[in-house]
Amino acid sequence: MPLFSLNLRPVATLSLGLLFSVSLQAKAAESYQFVRSNVLGTSFEMTVQAPAEQAKLAEHKVLAEIERLALIFSTYDKTSEVSLLNQTGHPNQTGASQDFLTLVKHCETWQKTLPKSFSCRLGNVIEMWQGYEQQQLRPERIKIREQARKAQQSTYSVQDLSNATANSDFTWNFGGIAKGYILDQAMKVAKASATQAQAIKLDIGGDGVYWQSPQASKPSWRVGLALPKAIDDSQAALLGTLELSNGALAYSGHNSRARQIGRRSYSHILAPRDGWPTHNPVTAIVKAPDATSADALATALAASEISVALDWLAKHPEYAALLIDNEGRQYASNNWYQGYVKADTPNDDFVEDYQARISFSLPKLSVAKYRRPYAALWVADQKGKVVRNLLVLGQSERWMQKNRSWWRLQGRTSSQLLDGFARPTRRPGKYDVIWNGRDDFGQQLPVGEYRLFAEVAREHGKREKLSLPFKLGNQTQSLRTNGKEEIGVLAFKSAAKKKAS
Repeated sequence: MPLFSLNLRPVATLSLGLLFSVSLQAKAAESYQFVRSNVLGTSFEMTVQAPAEQAKLAEHKVLAEIERLALIFSTYDKTSEVSLLNQTGHPNQTGASQDFLTLVKHCETWQKTLPKSFSCRLGNVIEMWQGYEQQQLRPERIKIREQARKAQQSTYSVQDLSNATANSDFTWNFGGIAKGYILDQAMKVAKASATQAQAIKLDIGGDGVYWQSPQASKPSWRVGLALPKAIDDSQAALLGTLELSNGALAYSGHNSRARQIGRRSYSHILAPRDGWPTHNPVTAIVKAPDATSADALATALAASEISVALDWLAKHPEYAALLIDNEGRQYASNNWYQGYVKADTPNDDFVEDYQARISFSLPKLSVAKYRRPYAALWVADQKGKVVRNLLVLGQSERWMQKNRSWWRLQGRTSSQLLDGFARPTRRPGKYDVIWNGRDDFGQQLPVGEYRLFAEVAREHGKREKLSLPFKLGNQTQSLRTNGKEEIGVLAFKSAAKKKAS
């Protein structure tokens, strides 16, 4: 998510009330809203629940802080610290600023955490892409890959930067994290300026950080989430709304800033390993404790395979995310739906906060030429239509076709499922899946009769298919069936939940 030039000349508007897409649920004595355009090249919105003079002071201080940090991190300003450092390869005589060093530390942490999906070292690669776009030349993949790998394999560190060591391996670009860092620093300034504030919200271009005092009577912000492919500045059409007390949200997608070269469109989000746009574009919406992490993680998840992203999120419950593939299917971390309300909820009777635990096992077989099995786990309605793909193990189209039922119903018509969602084949063992009662597109399914299917095929082995009929409803269920050879056990458990009114 690249930074743009900063211009604070447009006149701000001060008004009572709150934004349409973001509302504060706590009772407020006074809430002041500030709106500006062309801040970091995009929109700026700030809501402060505080005495008027403190609210105005906080707005003034926040804009000054954003401008200060833009003069450090903006690659669109040729006089910024990052631009000058990239030109010379080493800091000036006074050394790198503390904010610069701090952000590089954040970059190093995220690059170690998600090395295939996140990097602040792609400055040269991004410049190459910009040159190809300006000249309308076909990108040279080999040259781009060489630059990307040189940057990724470089041992240059924040310690080298502190020591003013020259760097000829890469140039910096903080487009995937700087906006979040600026939001966090701006929030610190806002809280210090408005010491009597009860709530503060800062939003820059759709990414936001939210805070409420512990004394707030009902601490909850309601944030409207835009549709991935819809440009709707009125925000009348929303994906849904998310409630949170304190924390940050970041939105990263491939549609709004694509590079158009000839007849082909290329995403602006690049994979660090080769500097090339990802094969399967994913929109990522991330909720995190702070905006720096939310921004970095949203960028990384948008450049990741969906299966890899979901596995990572399962191990890091401090973050929540919703991923949307190019066909509109939604893949959420288990904790995403806490406080999330999807727009246009069906009128049919449905179960609120539904959760089922599904388990199946792959037995260990003592046979010659054993190959790990290909498996599919899905839910179908009474007509046999697949409503939810729960798990796909196996990324080879040739062998997934051996799961004939799943392939006929879903695999052959939805290439995105194999390209982005399928995991590699796994060893024998038990596997658990949590299902929230929603379909592949995030819609809550109505109460009724459904069937759980598991299908397994193995190279040099056999094919087996099991099913369990179940009721999606308020009742507690514990169902189980045993396989004969390729599947060990298929089990379904759901607890009673309160029905939505």
